[in-house]
Amino acid sequence: MMKVARLFGPKDIRYIEMPVPEVGDHDVLIKVKYCGVCATDYSIYSGESSFIDAGLVKFPMTLGHEYSGVVEAVGSKVTRFKVGDRVVSDTGISCGICDACREGNYLRCEKMQAVGTINAKDGGYAQYTSMPERHVFNLPENIPLEIGALVEPVATGFYSIKQGDVQVGDNVLIIGSGAIGLGAVPFARFSGAKNVILAARKDFKLEVGKKMGADITINTVKEDLYERVMEITDGKGVEVIVDSSGNADMFIQSMKLVASGGRIAVVAFYEQLINGVDLDLFVLKDAKITAVSGSPNMGPVVIKMMETGKIDFSHMITKIYPLAQAEDALNELKTSSDKRIKIMLEI
Repeated sequence: MMKVARLFGPKDIRYIEMPVPEVGDHDVLIKVKYCGVCATDYSIYSGESSFIDAGLVKFPMTLGHEYSGVVEAVGSKVTRFKVGDRVVSDTGISCGICDACREGNYLRCEKMQAVGTINAKDGGYAQYTSMPERHVFNLPENIPLEIGALVEPVATGFYSIKQGDVQVGDNVLIIGSGAIGLGAVPFARFSGAKNVILAARKDFKLEVGKKMGADITINTVKEDLYERVMEITDGKGVEVIVDSSGNADMFIQSMKLVASGGRIAVVAFYEQLINGVDLDLFVLKDAKITAVSGSPNMGPVVIKMMETGKIDFSHMITKIYPLAQAEDALNELKTSSDKRIKIMLEI
């Protein structure tokens, strides 16, 4: 048996015992060590998620898609992992045989099952979880397990930079200073951006953004975002915007801030319908909006980046709770604070 923080419905999370997952021939059983607490986790826990209304969340379920751990057992046909290996995994399980999977495009798998969110396989708010071998990645010894649990949000930030098609010399505006927004910062820098601009509301998080590689930070409470961006870009706007804020007003403002021919990568759930969007202005600019869902195939690249030690990702972890206090950790997402970035569960 294992301990699990299991969600039976909105605001109904219980610390219980459940059987350890069975291990199929191609599966890896992972003893979870750390699991990040995500805003999507909170929206499902609170009942506010639009996915619940759409019928995509089925209770009871176990949250948690940002985890690291150690291999506890492997199936009879597993060849790449052994007991004791340090690992992380993808956040979804593909069928492995459809046309999209054969092309390596797992996100478009016809039978994709998410981990700990929608249409969900139980996630990492538990002592053990299992994953098919093809979705598991080795974590090098020089990456602490708590940093390994950041691979998923950082990889999503990286994917947003790829979806935004950042080119050498681009001005890049990243809106939002959560783990995904901050995770996008170094990859915008390494993609050759002229200026990496981070816009957020909290000075503490903006300072962390500077440590991650932001050239310019804008406190949107103290400064006018539009005026500052136009000042920085000589009135042209920015070539790439990554909106990780989940704030509808910021999305609407992005339409004004993007340069002609620019790109907006949306990597947030707004949890509401958005009115007042000036689509005519956007169309006139011949700009593009692209959606960013998860981090398909990004994990190995991010692990290589972490392995170099060039970026200190530890600044992003601001508090750690034990698994038994998962509900407290979730509630802190709404009750804290100027200095909260990534909350983790230690399991």
